[in-house]
Amino acid sequence: MSRIVFDDQRPSPTMNPGRFDVACFVGLVRLAGGVPLTAIPGGLAPWFAQQGWNVGPYQRSSAQLLSLLDVPVPVESFANFVALFDPGGGTLGNGTDYLAAAVRSFFAQGGRRCYVVRMGDPIAPSDDPPKLLAKLAVADRYAADDQRGWSGVTHLAGLPEVSFLLLPDLPVLSASLPPSLSYAPSALPAGPEQFVECSVADLTPSELSTYSAPAPTLAAKDYANWASAVSGVLEYIASSARDVQFVAAMPLPQSPDTTTAAGATTGSASLLAADLHQVLLAQFNEIATLPASLSTAFLQLGYPWLKTTGSYVLNEGLEPPDGALAGILARNALTRGTFTSATKVPPSEVFDVWPALPMEETLSSATPLTWGDNSRKPLIERLSLFGFTPSGLRLLSDVTASAGESYRAAPVNRLVSVISRTAERLGEVLVFGNSGPNQWARLRNSLTQLMTALWQANALDGATAQDAFSVTCDRSTMTQNDIDNGRVIAVVTFTAASTIELIRVTLAIEPSGAAAQGPGLVLAGVA
Repeated sequence: MSRIVFDDQRPSPTMNPGRFDVACFVGLVRLAGGVPLTAIPGGLAPWFAQQGWNVGPYQRSSAQLLSLLDVPVPVESFANFVALFDPGGGTLGNGTDYLAAAVRSFFAQGGRRCYVVRMGDPIAPSDDPPKLLAKLAVADRYAADDQRGWSGVTHLAGLPEVSFLLLPDLPVLSASLPPSLSYAPSALPAGPEQFVECSVADLTPSELSTYSAPAPTLAAKDYANWASAVSGVLEYIASSARDVQFVAAMPLPQSPDTTTAAGATTGSASLLAADLHQVLLAQFNEIATLPASLSTAFLQLGYPWLKTTGSYVLNEGLEPPDGALAGILARNALTRGTFTSATKVPPSEVFDVWPALPMEETLSSATPLTWGDNSRKPLIERLSLFGFTPSGLRLLSDVTASAGESYRAAPVNRLVSVISRTAERLGEVLVFGNSGPNQWARLRNSLTQLMTALWQANALDGATAQDAFSVTCDRSTMTQNDIDNGRVIAVVTFTAASTIELIRVTLAIEPSGAAAQGPGLVLAGVA
C-alpha cells in the first residue's frame, strides 16, 4: 500500500419526522460560480435516488438535476450551502440575493438543517418580477398530489420533517419598482507596486463592497399582489401541510413622494421612521381585510427589516427578517422546546433594525384585546417584532397573524403541530389493525403517553396530568358510520402553558393511515 486517501463526503441525510427545527427555503438563488454542476456531488446522489429524482417514474432530467432546479436539496450548514450555491455579493449579484442571505441568517441563529428548492436565479434589473412571482406562487401548482407534479412549495409533501416554510423573494418580486444595479466595488490603490514598511502601513481594513440601491418597498397595489401570493401558499398549507408554519417577512411600505419647499421631489430617505410607520399601518390594515384573509395561525410575519453582519450583499444593506426568525425558532426548538416562546433566545449577528418603531407599537396591550371589531392594535400583537431592549436587540414577540387570542401565541400553534404530527405517525402504525375497543385503547394509551411527556416538559398547564389534558377514544367520539368505515377518532383536550384557553383537538385516523385534525379546532374558554 503506497498511500491512503481520505474523501470527505457528506452522507445522504435521513429524514426524521420527529424533528421540529427544519426549514424549507423556496426561491431564487444562483449556483456556485453561476454555472451548472458538472456532476452531482457524492452526498446528493444517494439523496436524489432515495427521493426518486434520478431513477424511476418521477425522475427529472439530468440538466435539471445538474442545475439543482426545482428539486429539494438538503443543506446541513452554510458552508455546505456555498459549496452548491452562490452566497451573494460580488460581480454576479444585483443586491437581490435574498434567499442566500436568509439561509446564512438561519444557520447563524442556530439552525441545523434546511432544504433549498431553487426556482431560478435572483431577480435582475432586466427581469419581469410578475413572471418570477408566478413561478413561485401560482395557485394551481399547489393542487398537485402526484410527485410528478411537485413544484416549489408542493415539495413539502415529500419532506415530512419540515416545520418552517420560507419564500424570501416574495417582497422583491411583489414590488412594482424593480431593483437597479448599483454595485460599488472597493477602489484599488493607484500607482505601481512597492514595498512599504509595516510600521508605516495603513492597517485600516478596507470597506466591504455594498449595494446602494434602495431595498424593495411596496405600494398599495403591491401589497395586494403580495397578499394574494401569501394567501395561495396558506391555502396549500391549510389543506395539505397543517403542521408547517409559513414564516414570512412583512414587506417595507413604499414612501409617497413629498415635495420640498424648492419644488424638488424626494423619495423614501426624506421620511422619518415614524412617517414610514404610518404608511405601514395603513397598508397592513388594508391587506388584513382582503377576502383571502391573512389572519391565520399558519402565518408568522417578521418585522422590521434587519441589518446583520451578512446583509451588506443586499440592496441598502437591509435583510428581510424571515431567515433570522426561522433560525431563532429552530434554535428554540433544539434547546428549549418548540412549544416555548422564542423571545428568550437572543439573536446573533443582528445589530440594527429599520425602520425604528414607536414605543407604543412595541408594548403589549395592558387590557384584553377585542378581535373582529376592526380596532387598531399594536404591531407587537400581530407581528413578530425585533427591537431594542435594555439587554440589547431581541425578538420582542413570538406571535402568529391569527386574529384572536387562542392561536395568536405562536408556541401554541407549534404545540398543536407537535401533537398532530405525532398523531399522524401513530396512525401509520395502527392503520392495519381492526377498528374496535382494543385498537381504540392502544391509540388512547399512545396519545396519553405523548401528552404526559409534554406535560412533564412544561408544555401544558396543570398541577397534575389529569388537570392538564384528557384523551378520549371510544364510541362517544365516533358514529357507527365511522366504525363501519374503519375510521378512528380521538379527542384530545389540553391547556397550553402559555395560554388561558382550553384547546380541544379532534384527530381522525382514516383507513388510509392519514391522521388529520377535524374541520377547524374547537376552542372553549376555561369555565
